[in-house]
Amino acid sequence: MITESISKADFIVQVLDRDVKNIYMAQRLIAEQNIYVSGKDLKSSKGKGKQVSQKTGRLIRSLSAADYDVKFENGKFNVTSQIALHTRFLDMKKFGNHRIYNAQVWGILYGTTLPTIKYKYGQRIHDLVGQALQRALKEQG
Repeated sequence: MITESISKADFIVQVLDRDVKNIYMAQRLIAEQNIYVSGKDLKSSKGKGKQVSQKTGRLIRSLSAADYDVKFENGKFNVTSQIALHTRFLDMKKFGNHRIYNAQVWGILYGTTLPTIKYKYGQRIHDLVGQALQRALKEQG
């Protein structure tokens, strides 16, 4: 039987995992092709500024091989991620103002993750209960 706390934790971990992958994907698109994603549907559009310079390829490698972990321990959710240090500096005007870090991380977390967790959990529980009832009816019939 699924308890509320387990299913809620699983749901949140799944949403966080999905959106961390989306953050890496969005950052990789900016670094490789100067393509920006925005909105809940993550629609892409070509950037107007200059492309991120690629000297060593370290940035692309780190964004292509997403190194992160999403955990639920002791009633708390924790997301840890390894990023190339200079990713943070690419948002500064002196280095191109590429909107590769802050706009992507906070935009996806506040624009997609938070609303999903806040409003879609009830629908998820509704669907899980419906599926459980259907399975129970099939087993009896």
